[in-house]
Amino acid sequence: MAPEQSWDERLEASDGIDIRPVPEGRRNMTPGKSMLYPSARVVNDAILAIPEGQSVTPKELRTLLANQHNADYTCPVTTTMMLRVVAEAANEAHRNGVPLIELTPIWRVLDKRAFALRKLTFDSGYFADQRAREGLPA
Repeated sequence: MAPEQSWDERLEASDGIDIRPVPEGRRNMTPGKSMLYPSARVVNDAILAIPEGQSVTPKELRTLLANQHNADYTCPVTTTMMLRVVAEAANEAHRNGVPLIELTPIWRVLDKRAFALRKLTFDSGYFADQRAREGLPA
């Protein structure tokens, strides 16, 4: 049995994008239009581009990603899963001694209301501390 991958290994292994037509039955989306299914690496890179002291909501991040990749939509479920991978990898790096200044600033996307926080395997309290330090709303 292969050992379980670390979160950083999962982040590094998740590369590229997939763009497919929106399936029937997706709420608030037109079937047949293009939907981006981003990798964790793509989500991570987008977060790294958010300047200190600024934040975006997960919905705004999805719009940004769709625009960057010439898609009509970004899959909200896939984005939430990839936000979790990015958050877990950042936390893992922090636990391993990487200073906060060198982490992917996931707190610029995940505020206290973010759905992705519910799935994290750690206490994300330091995200709120970092948001406060950068002058971002809780």
